[in-house]
Amino acid sequence: MGGKKRPTISQLEKKMRRERGKKSEKSREAKKLTMEVGSTGALTSVSLDNLYEELKKFKVITPYQVATAFKIKIGLAKQALRTLEKQGLLKLIDRNRRVAIYVPVAS
Repeated sequence: MGGKKRPTISQLEKKMRRERGKKSEKSREAKKLTMEVGSTGALTSVSLDNLYEELKKFKVITPYQVATAFKIKIGLAKQALRTLEKQGLLKLIDRNRRVAIYVPVAS
């Protein structure tokens, strides 16, 4: 009986402020973490450089962390981490059948 209670004006204002804040955070994050994929499906050298700059902040790096942070596929994250390891920017700490664990090389 009576139906659903409608939100008050102050509740609507708070909801609108929160939504605006989320949209601006998403747009800043999307601009900051853009990865360019070349025609072969691999990340470009510019993207690898940007990726490494962000990965230096991590204590331990796994392909899953990279994939979720940069919104790329896990296979592409694994490939990028292997490339950075070959360049000497990352050090492989442990590997098993499924996951490899890396740390940034201290500069």
